[in-house]
Amino acid sequence: MSTFSVLKQIERQLDRFTEAEKVVAAFILEHAERVTHMTTKELAQSCGGSEASISRFCKRLGIQSFKIFKIELAKELSVRTVELVESPLQFHDDPTTVIQKVMFNTIQALQNTEKMLSVSSFTEAVEVLSDAGRIYLYGVGGSAVVALDFKQKLLRINVPAFQSEDNHMQMMMVANATKQDAVFVISTSGKTKEILDVLSVAKEREVRTILLTQNAPSPARRLADIVLTMSEEEQNLRIGTMTARIAQLAIVDALFIAICSERGQGLYERIIDTHQAVQRMKS
Repeated sequence: MSTFSVLKQIERQLDRFTEAEKVVAAFILEHAERVTHMTTKELAQSCGGSEASISRFCKRLGIQSFKIFKIELAKELSVRTVELVESPLQFHDDPTTVIQKVMFNTIQALQNTEKMLSVSSFTEAVEVLSDAGRIYLYGVGGSAVVALDFKQKLLRINVPAFQSEDNHMQMMMVANATKQDAVFVISTSGKTKEILDVLSVAKEREVRTILLTQNAPSPARRLADIVLTMSEEEQNLRIGTMTARIAQLAIVDALFIAICSERGQGLYERIIDTHQAVQRMKS
């Protein structure tokens, strides 16, 4: 059974930690088992820092307290499946190993994302999307596939949703957006130029913006009004950003269900109507 990997999240963010945080990270990576039995004060003393710095370190990982951190760490240490997770897909892997690795990494990405995703940010995003006159969806490359999926879902419940993979069309749409609309942007890195251009124009027009991105500093984070954070799973060679796409789709599904709940029971009649209309094409 896969679990949220505390140690993996620490290793992925090492380069972005402050010097004090790096000391804490190094201590935890070297003395993981020992840390599960320590208090906040004991860990702070061992790292030459303060209890407040330990709390901030945990929150950087998407964990609200050191107590929860210790629970997650203990769970990870008790499940000795780390070798499978840490071993990347290799071209010489047999079919059984490929299936195991893909499924394991996908499940872990979803569990990591659940820890990273802020409920308050998610709730705010649902409110903005539910109140929007029109919703403009943007994504480049693999993220465009997720934007298209979200558009299809929103159209099923008669929400005016607009999406295009053409960069010029994207810019024209956001240039016509108003304060009553919302812009939803999907970017794994948060650094794609086209996405930054869209967010900049939306900001100039005072349109509310929502960004779905990984847990890492980026220019897009600084531009967006609301940020939905997914875990950072793929850093080096990305074979189609598989786990990132799965995490994005899961968050989009959650947003869609929450919007449906926000709009009430009558909304499901629209879902049935659109389903029946599509079924005509299959007869």
